[in-house]
Amino acid sequence: MEKKIFEEFITLLRESSQTTPVVVEGKNDERFLKRFGIKNIYTLSGKNYFDLLEEIGEDADEVILLTDVDPQGEKIFKKLSQILERFNVRVNSTFREYLKRLEVQEVEELESLLFER
Repeated sequence: MEKKIFEEFITLLRESSQTTPVVVEGKNDERFLKRFGIKNIYTLSGKNYFDLLEEIGEDADEVILLTDVDPQGEKIFKKLSQILERFNVRVNSTFREYLKRLEVQEVEELESLLFER
């Protein structure tokens, strides 16, 4: 079951990332997702939220916010969502729900699902 959910997650994220920016917390998250053909990835590492907005660009009307679902990731998600919405950017949190369904706290933990379960 988890393999099917993971495959669905990756397939939908790969398709969505062709046109929608994907924001992750760190470089490890970015490296992992790139291995599966995910495009248009932006990392938060060392940036403030407004620098990230500038990097994504004014044309973005939606952003896939794929922060971890641990307490720190939840905090980042809430704050960044508020900022994005203030700039009329829709926040897509669908893929964070997949993390919860797969029972992982961090994006980079998805790798362990592939090899351990």
